Amino acid sequence: MNGRGALRAPDGLGRVPAVEAEAAARPVRVLVTGATGVLGRWVAEGFAALGDHVTTFPGRELGVAGAGTGRALRRAVAEVDAVCHLAAATPLQPGRRTDLTYARCNVDATRLLLDAVAATSGCRVVFASTAMVNGLGPTDTRRHSDRAAYAESKLIAEGLVEAYGCGVSLRFNALGGPRTPTDRGIVAAALGAADENRPFEVYGDGSSGRDYLHVLDAARAVVCAARRPVAGYRAVEIGSGRLSTIDAVIAAVERVTRRRVPRRHLPVRADVDDRPACDLGPARAVLGWTPQRSDLATLVGDQWAEQRVPGTFSAGLRWTLDPSGRPLTVVAPRAGG
Repeated sequence: MNGRGALRAPDGLGRVPAVEAEAAARPVRVLVTGATGVLGRWVAEGFAALGDHVTTFPGRELGVAGAGTGRALRRAVAEVDAVCHLAAATPLQPGRRTDLTYARCNVDATRLLLDAVAATSGCRVVFASTAMVNGLGPTDTRRHSDRAAYAESKLIAEGLVEAYGCGVSLRFNALGGPRTPTDRGIVAAALGAADENRPFEVYGDGSSGRDYLHVLDAARAVVCAARRPVAGYRAVEIGSGRLSTIDAVIAAVERVTRRRVPRRHLPVRADVDDRPACDLGPARAVLGWTPQRSDLATLVGDQWAEQRVPGTFSAGLRWTLDPSGRPLTVVAPRAGG
């Protein structure tokens, strides 16, 4: 399965002029796929809060590569300035995933979308990828796992966006924060263990580290990439810039919830992908983006507040633009926080 070279950008694409501050502050017309997902909801709401015109396309329809889907896509992208492709099949979703599922939902759907964009608006594309692609080794030595199959599909889809020639692939690290499902991710699992006073399963000795990214910071990266286009194609990793161990996550959860998290140690998992912390330099240089809320204490606190009382976090959230047109967010302090 190899998508490189499958698409070419229409004449003139990939040569985007320098964006002046005034232009960057103008409203944009954007299409968002996967707008009902954890990241997609924040992205769609962020664009709307900034005064941009947002349309959405259901991720499930993208997985059905039919003539009707293609026509609907061409109508949807015909008059937009940017497409934010966030819809995907991931290992964290309920249900069984196969290599074929990832190929259809992540690769074929991306190809179908890019075909529609190239045939109509020729706009820039922001593709939601994963930092797990950085951990993929040579094919002949790669461990076959659900996570590896997912990462492989994202890497192939990145190749399609690169061949298209006018877009950005955002390689997101582990997402957490408000609205994260209670059954998704280590932070959610630790919060659930604290809330229900049950053991938290720790694989290994708790010293393995990951780069945890606040979902609102991830949403800002998508909005930045759509509103501040760069010439040609770039792949940019998005993260907090620091590794946090499982022990550190548990300690943060205990401080925020003021409850003890009992642990149950299990053998190390074979599919753990150890990677260094995200280098923030490329994101700063290409997008003018830096994380605002991805320190572990803030991420855990925001996720706990929203989990306890839904709407708590979003009620205090305000999107704004700085003088250069860079999207920023302001969150009102929580009572007693």
